[in-house]
Amino acid sequence: MHWSRGWGLAAGLVAVLAVAAVHAAWQDVVRPKMFVQIGAEDVFRFAGNTTSIDYFRLIVRDGNSLLVGGRNLVYNLSTTDLSENQRLIWYSPEDAVKMCVVKGKDEDNCQNYIRILAVMSPGKLLVCGTNSFKPICREYSVQTGSYTLEKEKPGQAMCPYDPHHNSTAVYVDGDLYTGTVADFSGMDPIIYREPLQTEQYDSMSLNAPNFVNSLTQGDFVYFFFRETAVEYINCGKAVFSRVARVCKYDRGGPHRFRNRWTSFLKSRLNCSVQGDFPFYFNEIQSTTELIEGTYGSVSRQLLYAVFTTAANSIGGSAVCAFSLQDISDTFEGNFKEQSELNSNWLPVQSMKVPDPRPGQCVNDSRTLPDLTLNFIKTHSLMDESVPSFFKQPIVIRTSYNYRFTQIAVDPQIKTPGGKSYDVLFIGTDNGYVLKTVNADSADTIERVSPVVIEEIQVFPSNVSVRSLK
Repeated sequence: MHWSRGWGLAAGLVAVLAVAAVHAAWQDVVRPKMFVQIGAEDVFRFAGNTTSIDYFRLIVRDGNSLLVGGRNLVYNLSTTDLSENQRLIWYSPEDAVKMCVVKGKDEDNCQNYIRILAVMSPGKLLVCGTNSFKPICREYSVQTGSYTLEKEKPGQAMCPYDPHHNSTAVYVDGDLYTGTVADFSGMDPIIYREPLQTEQYDSMSLNAPNFVNSLTQGDFVYFFFRETAVEYINCGKAVFSRVARVCKYDRGGPHRFRNRWTSFLKSRLNCSVQGDFPFYFNEIQSTTELIEGTYGSVSRQLLYAVFTTAANSIGGSAVCAFSLQDISDTFEGNFKEQSELNSNWLPVQSMKVPDPRPGQCVNDSRTLPDLTLNFIKTHSLMDESVPSFFKQPIVIRTSYNYRFTQIAVDPQIKTPGGKSYDVLFIGTDNGYVLKTVNADSADTIERVSPVVIEEIQVFPSNVSVRSLK
């Protein structure tokens, strides 16, 4: 893990303003203004356990500390210099490890990998671990120098069984929302907030998803993931990127809809190169959090996301931006349906959509009529895709040598000229971080002008960047 002493954002942004716009749909490979080989004096480092691999995958900021989830450990690090403040040690019981191995799992995977860290309130921490394929969640009170266990409960549907599974979690208003799998085999994907869940073993709801992030805004919680596309199944197999949302006030429905979401909707995210036959970057890998900014003459809440092509396709990566307004508009649009097994997926006619409209926040979802509940059970997919905010990817790279893996943003950095730009940090699977901006974003949303300010090698070429904060 590295923590930079400073990469000169302002200086880099001054240079951005003189770069000419790129008008072609496909971008030339934008060469960085500077290559940076980080030396020992340039960064603070934290290596964790030096005798075995820690499998760092989760980083959460808590005030002046970084909480890092690893194998059998949670590290509490100082944001100043990455020194270790304290650690929480949590091993799986020996009998759980043995049972995990008996069930056919590798002993290396039969450890306790920390996959959820959530600050519930000041001095109170929620920690969930895979616990040898038998997930458990614990609540700790945190005081200087110590963690005190207060509560323990099963972590099924909250924490993955398999440490390699791509899951997500966000703690909102006293509730934990998760996207994960709810069984040992990994065949039961779920979006969950106790006691509500998506339909079990229903490919219309979730079809082999890989979750990448979750966040909350307003009345809704949003989930970002990639999954096998049910609407494409008649043409073959393809993976599409999705955004889904649920209402924070959803209380489930009556009768057979008890403990089921009544507000779950999802839509495709469109990150593509425009043309008569668009070229799609179909597989979302990472997103930033929502940020607020001014782009051209409009103010919007945006998030940036990293997309790649399929593993067996031409090697390609891209960064696209999406506005919360466009996401909301898509969820207010037409629903998509397949009337018969072999028919095309088409938009649902407005006259067939029941009232109250499915997917909305209501005062008490338990009073919703069966007509609305039956509709949303079979029509969770929206017809329109969420468009890229800038109409095209901001950065494109084609390479068989590496792909983008992670993204973070330093929002609305102001230049001496008074304009503000979002500075993007893009991690790769060969140990680099690219620092880049869209030089046209302060003036227009109709075109992009990508500028790669720095290309920084933070890890050896065989080490992937797994998280950026």
